[in-house]
Amino acid sequence: MRISLTTFIRYLVFLIIGVLLLYLAFKGQDLNKMLSDLKRADFVWVFLSIISSLLAHIMRAYRWNLMIGSLGHGTPSMLNTFHAVIMGYLANLAFPRMGELARCSVINKSDKIPVIKLLGTVIAERMVDLLMLGIVFAMGIVLEFKLLSGFLYKHVLIKLSGRIGDITLLIFAFLLLITIIIFFLILMKKKKWGISNRILKFFSGMKTGILSVKNLDNKTAFVLSSVSIWLLYGLSSYLCFFALSATSSLGPGAALSTLVFGSLAMIAPVQGGIGAFHWMVSEGLTIYGIPKSDGLSYALLAHTTQTLIVLIIGSLSLILFLKQSTGKKQNEQTGKY
Repeated sequence: MRISLTTFIRYLVFLIIGVLLLYLAFKGQDLNKMLSDLKRADFVWVFLSIISSLLAHIMRAYRWNLMIGSLGHGTPSMLNTFHAVIMGYLANLAFPRMGELARCSVINKSDKIPVIKLLGTVIAERMVDLLMLGIVFAMGIVLEFKLLSGFLYKHVLIKLSGRIGDITLLIFAFLLLITIIIFFLILMKKKKWGISNRILKFFSGMKTGILSVKNLDNKTAFVLSSVSIWLLYGLSSYLCFFALSATSSLGPGAALSTLVFGSLAMIAPVQGGIGAFHWMVSEGLTIYGIPKSDGLSYALLAHTTQTLIVLIIGSLSLILFLKQSTGKKQNEQTGKY
């Protein structure tokens, strides 16, 4: 895969932003104390947290498999889908948002399913995850209303109130973009612009993938797997609390808030949420009286362990995938003679 100079520069800028956020998050903190806290961490709880995250990845692969199966091109093996999902996470560590395309390419190579339709399923999946994040956020507000409402008022509403003009401009730009897209789709449907069959085929494939949720054979399994993914994410955050003495007294409500702040940070277009995750999670934990340095220790422990797991398992999956692809090519060449 060739990367243009513009794309390379963009990813480099994202990386610099992530490193800058990391620097700002840790600036002025007692790093020696943080390292000492991490050395004394109870890694049994870290291990349990990792297991919970791995189960979430497996459930994500299972849910995606359900969606792919509804496309009418057959259903990949769970192993292939898991490899694709974890390699997608691996790709995101280097190139933000490249993971979605990477995992679709893996399934395309292994099971010959059109990439465009697979991308449509990923878009649908992201819509469902956004809905789940909204539900988790609403639950957090209800369960931790006093704490979170004060934090949001202080850190969000007051700051945004002074930038009403900017917000109005962004809303206008967003509505304009939506209008242009709708107008374009109407023209495309009527074929008044003589749009090429390739473009029509592209949007048709996307539409099929996005509507894969509607055509699911087992909608109950899809809903349960979606809920399970977020429950396991929350459990992972909660279990990691017990690894450090400073956060061991925090309850499920704090884990819910941490999940929301961490998820919002991972949306940021920086490699693996670096910097953004540490800053947002540590800030969020201050709501519960956790000092910034202790919050950063927790964020560093949680983020580092999860990143290492993706690096290790993602690399193993990549090696197995490349080995499998090489074997298929050799068999195809042998069959020609």
